[in-house]
Amino acid sequence: MTGSTVTSQRKDSRVLIIGGGVAGTACALRLRSLGMAVDLVEKATFPRPKVCGCCIGEAGLHAFSQLGLRDRVWERAAITNRWSASLGGRRIELAIPAGVAISREVLDPLMLESAIEAGAQVTTNCTARIESVDPRSVSVKLEHNATTVTANYECVVIASGLRTGGMKDLLPWTEMPRGPFGVSFMASSTDVEPGVIYMACNKDGYVGMVKLADGRVDVAAALNSGATSAAVGTPMTRVQSILASSQFAPVVLSDPSTLMTTPPLRRARQTGNGRLLAIGDAAGYVEPFTGEGMTWGMQGGIAAAELIATQKGHLQTVGDEWNQKLETLLRSRKRTCRFVTTALRSPTVCRIAANTLTWFPSLATPLLRSMNKT
Repeated sequence: MTGSTVTSQRKDSRVLIIGGGVAGTACALRLRSLGMAVDLVEKATFPRPKVCGCCIGEAGLHAFSQLGLRDRVWERAAITNRWSASLGGRRIELAIPAGVAISREVLDPLMLESAIEAGAQVTTNCTARIESVDPRSVSVKLEHNATTVTANYECVVIASGLRTGGMKDLLPWTEMPRGPFGVSFMASSTDVEPGVIYMACNKDGYVGMVKLADGRVDVAAALNSGATSAAVGTPMTRVQSILASSQFAPVVLSDPSTLMTTPPLRRARQTGNGRLLAIGDAAGYVEPFTGEGMTWGMQGGIAAAELIATQKGHLQTVGDEWNQKLETLLRSRKRTCRFVTTALRSPTVCRIAANTLTWFPSLATPLLRSMNKT
């Protein structure tokens, strides 16, 4: 259900969204477009840096169009149209459909401001804790500027990211956090060309780089976790080692920002319970390949909004319906991404893929199409 095919049945309901990232603000914007009242709370103040690859492809641009934001994003982003990879001892160059690179320090405030303009009631520097979920409402404790209040909502959407806490009883893990962890920082470099998404892979993980509209280079990596991998060196040392052993010309990254890390990237949870729904990274995570995380978050936010708005009668079971709907929405895309990211850690698979793409670059087209479904 998208666009004009959706008619809200619940314009008298008020929804709370916890988290002001791309998933939460996408949900807020779609709910407001459907005439529903929205409160959104975010524990941070914006702008704020965040671990992210900063790249958005065709499917993400389509989501921006659904939200009425495509032109505003396009104006502030750098265009990407090439993919350059160091795989299996070879360098692969592929033309890709036009996408964008945009930092979260730019994108998140843009989307939050748009939600405010659309009529959402937004409070930043505000923490939220679910007190209870019962058949009639969700009770939430909100703390802002040393003032604590408890409010009841007909429905609450959790969009507070990888570090969402306090949910293990209400939305238990079905796959505990595990696997590689994420690393990200900004730097300056004249060796990174505009418009190119770089990716260097070896058995320790992979590193992506892209130049942003302001000239900075976003560096994001997924590195193997565990004591054996940690003994290789610090995360920064490991990122530099992957780049140094790649087929790229030497890349000098100067003036790096503070390095940020994430918890283990692979996890899955029950995504709904009664009047409670989880979207974006809070709903589970599959290590993304070239920016799918933001796209999945927006797609999930839009879908959750449409499910809530079209419920007839009560919202008592909307979370239970969400479990199946989100799984159906993202199953094939996450399966493809999991396959690719696992393969990138196999030297043999990387070598075979590199040799194949060198001679038959068009074979990448079905993969790109699969990862950019709208």
